[in-house]
Amino acid sequence: MAKARSVYACTECGGESPKWQGQCPHCGAWNTLVEGLAESAPRHRFSGVTKSSELKRLAEVSARDAPRMASGIDELDRVLGGGFVAGEVVLIGGDPGVGKSTLL
Repeated sequence: MAKARSVYACTECGGESPKWQGQCPHCGAWNTLVEGLAESAPRHRFSGVTKSSELKRLAEVSARDAPRMASGIDELDRVLGGGFVAGEVVLIGGDPGVGKSTLL
């Protein structure tokens, strides 16, 4: 189990500091820092994402609703489902010589 971490909070402004100081670095008040325990860090790296995003089943999400931008290459637009979606990343891979650079 991780060691509890101390944090020093100012009684005047509420600012926090990792170590005790005679003067609050946020508001400049003297002798106002009191020791307390820091809030525990999230247990996994995706905890911040799950709090801000609503989970949906894949069957509930429709990719057809997104507006598409045509690339001007008919076959590429067909493979992409009608064109590029704003904000998406498309990775194009293949053997050497198949024409990946030609798409640029």
